[in-house]
Amino acid sequence: MSTDQLGAWRALYRADTLLFAHLDQALRRSAGMGYFEHEVLRVLDQAGGRLRMAPLAKELMISRSGGTRLVAKLEDKDGWVVRKSSPDDRRATWAELTPDGRKALETAQPVVEAVVSTFFADHVSGEDLRRAARILDLLADANPNDDGFDCGF
Repeated sequence: MSTDQLGAWRALYRADTLLFAHLDQALRRSAGMGYFEHEVLRVLDQAGGRLRMAPLAKELMISRSGGTRLVAKLEDKDGWVVRKSSPDDRRATWAELTPDGRKALETAQPVVEAVVSTFFADHVSGEDLRRAARILDLLADANPNDDGFDCGF
C-alpha cells in the first residue's frame, strides 16, 4: 500500500468515525434514537413506507439477522415500525413505517441536517462535495456487500 493510499484510507476512517459519533450522539440526545435506528426509518420512508426485510437489510448494508433485530427493537420498544406478512407470499415479511415512526423521523431530520452541516458540509466547497460523492460512490460500487467478496487472504 502506498503512502497516498494509506493516508486517504486513514483520513476517510477518521472523518467517518467522528461524523458517526457526533450524529449518533446528537440523535440519541435530541430525537431518542441512535444512528442505525434512524437509518431504518429513513430507508423505509424513501421506499414509500414499506419494504421487505431482505431488501431493507441490503439497503442498510447489514445482515438479515441484524436487520431483523433492529426492526424488532423499533417495533417492540418504540412502535415506529411494524412487521407484516404478505398474504401473497407467507414467507415474505415486510417492515412498515408507522405514523409514530414518521413523526420520529421528522423530529430527527433537523438534527441530522445540523450535524451533517456543522461537522461535514460547512467545511467543504460544493465542488469538493460533489467530487467526494463521486469518489465514495465509486468505492461503494467497487466493493460488493455480500459474503462472496474475497480480498485474497
